[in-house]
This record gives sequence, structure tokens and C-alpha cells, in this order.
Amino acid sequence: MNKLKYIGISIVTLIVLGIAFYGYMGGFQQVTVSRESFGPAEVYYTTHKGAYENIGASWENFQKDWESVGITDCDSLAIYLDSPDTEPEKLRSVLGCRLEGLSPEQKKQIEGKFKTFYMPKMNGLGASFPFKNFLSYFLAPTKVYPKFQEILVAETAETSVAIEIYGGSSKTVDKIGFFMPVGVSREVFKSLEEAFQ
Repeated sequence: MNKLKYIGISIVTLIVLGIAFYGYMGGFQQVTVSRESFGPAEVYYTTHKGAYENIGASWENFQKDWESVGITDCDSLAIYLDSPDTEPEKLRSVLGCRLEGLSPEQKKQIEGKFKTFYMPKMNGLGASFPFKNFLSYFLAPTKVYPKFQEILVAETAETSVAIEIYGGSSKTVDKIGFFMPVGVSREVFKSLEEAFQ
């Protein structure tokens, strides 16, 4: 009987800890969606094709590449070209760092090693979610994108891509930004699609 009691206490403790951790991660936080603009922005980038859970390896390789030319910080973002219901092996993601803030010499080195992409100013839906640790990259989209989808469906609006803004790699980041352009032609991102061919 005592053994069952201890098992019961352990299970309850784990559940309470799990709920507390979920709350700490922002799981119970309400996501507020606002009308925002994003850009203009110019980025240098690399591509990742495949499941999102494997994107970390692509990022590590990208970071080694930009560090190899003397860049010490990346104001990072990612552009997701396909809807989440796409077959995992066909998902296309673009990992980028903003050129803004780099010296002319650094830009020259970057442009000799990476492809660059210019994003015009775009209007759309924006939101943010607290960043606590690497698990936030997985939890945040499950909270934000359903809210975006509710609005897109209600307004019969169309989006072309999803953009996530992570911030500086050498600075303390406290939130992940999300943006979905509305009424922006897919043609704007054509060169990114061509980078996968």
C-alpha cells in the first residue's frame, strides 16, 4: 500500500512540475495578434530543406560560415516558404541574418560568400512569444500560428510566407517575433524558391 502511495505522490508531483514548467514557458499566455509592418530588410542567407526539427544543424553550419569571414553577431530571422502540412522532406526554410549594421568591408565579404535577399516593406499580422530556452522554438509556433490562421480564415485573407524574427545571436533575447505578410505576392519571394532548385 505504501508503495502505491509513493507512486501516486510521484505521479502527482510530476504532473504539477509539468504544469509549472509549461506555465514558465508561456504555455498559458494569451497570444495577441496586431496589424504590423515589416521591412524593408536585406539579409544574407542559407537554405534548409526538410523537417523543421533538423533545422538546428543547418543553422550551425550557417553560423560557422559567417563566423569564418569575421562576423561575430547575426540579427537572425527565418522565412518559411511552405505550409506546415507539407510533407516534412519537402519543407523549405530560409535562415538569414540582416545586413543592417555591418560595415562596408563586412558586407563585401558577405556578398562574396552568400546570396542576399531584399524584402520590401510589407503589411501583415504580427505577434510575439516569450523566449525561455530552445524549447520555445517548438512551443511558440503552436501558440501563434493558430491565432494567425483564425484571422486569415475570418477575413478570407491570403499570406505568402511566414517570418520568424529571433534577434541578435550574441545578445540576450527575451522574445520571438512572428510576422505573416497579407496581400503580398508570392513573386516577392521567387528568388528564395529558386535557391532550392
